[in-house]
Amino acid sequence: MTAIDTLIILLIAIVAGLGLVFIGVLIQWSLRKAWPKAPEAAAEAAPEVAPQAQIAPEIEAAATPEAAGAPPAIEREAEPAVEEIAPAIEPMPAAEAPRAPVRIGIGLRKTRENFLSRIRAAITGAKKADEIYEGLEEALIAADVGVEASMKLAAAVRKRLGNDNRPDVIRDALKAEITAMLADAERAPAVPGEGPLVIMLVGVNGVGKTTTVAKLAVRMREERGAVVVAAADTFRAAAIEQLEVWCDRAGAQIIKHQQGSDPAAVAFDAVKAGLARGAGTVIIDTAGRLQTKVNLMEELKKIARIVGRELPGAPHETWLVLDANTGQNALSQAKIFGDAVPLTGVVLAKLDSTAKGGVVVAIADRLRVPVRFVGLGEGIEDLREFDAREFVEALFETTGEESVGASGSYAA
Repeated sequence: MTAIDTLIILLIAIVAGLGLVFIGVLIQWSLRKAWPKAPEAAAEAAPEVAPQAQIAPEIEAAATPEAAGAPPAIEREAEPAVEEIAPAIEPMPAAEAPRAPVRIGIGLRKTRENFLSRIRAAITGAKKADEIYEGLEEALIAADVGVEASMKLAAAVRKRLGNDNRPDVIRDALKAEITAMLADAERAPAVPGEGPLVIMLVGVNGVGKTTTVAKLAVRMREERGAVVVAAADTFRAAAIEQLEVWCDRAGAQIIKHQQGSDPAAVAFDAVKAGLARGAGTVIIDTAGRLQTKVNLMEELKKIARIVGRELPGAPHETWLVLDANTGQNALSQAKIFGDAVPLTGVVLAKLDSTAKGGVVVAIADRLRVPVRFVGLGEGIEDLREFDAREFVEALFETTGEESVGASGSYAA
């Protein structure tokens, strides 16, 4: 074999080797195209997937009000605001759905049942006139109308009817006489020439004086505008704090000093504030400590003098708050307070919870002052202006089998 032959063989071997290498490369490339990616390849592709996962929150954020052009962080700012406002709104009746005040017929249910049952027993049955009117007088006394008023009413009915013993006629005559007795005590409320109407509320502790202040403040605010309340009961523990809570609910401004301060000074500042602020009404809440009766009465006199110096004619009204549940005991309270300050009216609280509402008649007869308002529930709106004719209609109203043509306006 010559050198040339050897060279040719080497060239052929080299070409054949290169061809085999090329074929191997082609086979590897084909396999990569046909088989799934190896784990290493998947790991290398992972960084490309991660950015896509990070885009999702950005897409969601793009749908929020902020991305749409709304002011940023509205929801995050609103939550604390709600938490701050909630405690102030929670005790406020204004946040509740408004409801109509309790009708006087419903509030007088217990009194009416007590009153009518006694009157009906006294005037029905085959009785002589003397027996009827003696029984009528006893029935009226038992219904808390009072001894003097009961005797006057029985005598007036008999004078009107003589010996007529028909129950329906006697009943109508008694109704007319009670209406007349209440009407005799009526008097128009004071109208101040200038400045706010100043009302001083007096009464013993526990009759509902503080809650009556709040109920009255609601009414006066609707009728006369802004109301200023003087927390002049500076001795009873927590009295100022309690009144402050009620004033917040009623939307009234409160003037207060520290516990133990001079009540007259508080009342003076309240009247002065009422004048400066253009308030329509100033209500003065006072103490009711009968165990220190002498000091209390002198304190009430001092309050009346001091506010009169700041605003001539004030207090324009002095109303005694009575608990209707006390019945005839209310008259003894009225005498004590009436000896200290001239009473111009009565507010009868808790009338809905008692059968002793007949005391309204005794108040008109003995005190000769009008009942201004009656409390017919625990709600801040449950203070009704007293109307003598409405009261008598509700008192004599009969329902069901007792009905004898009573009006349905005050149906219980």
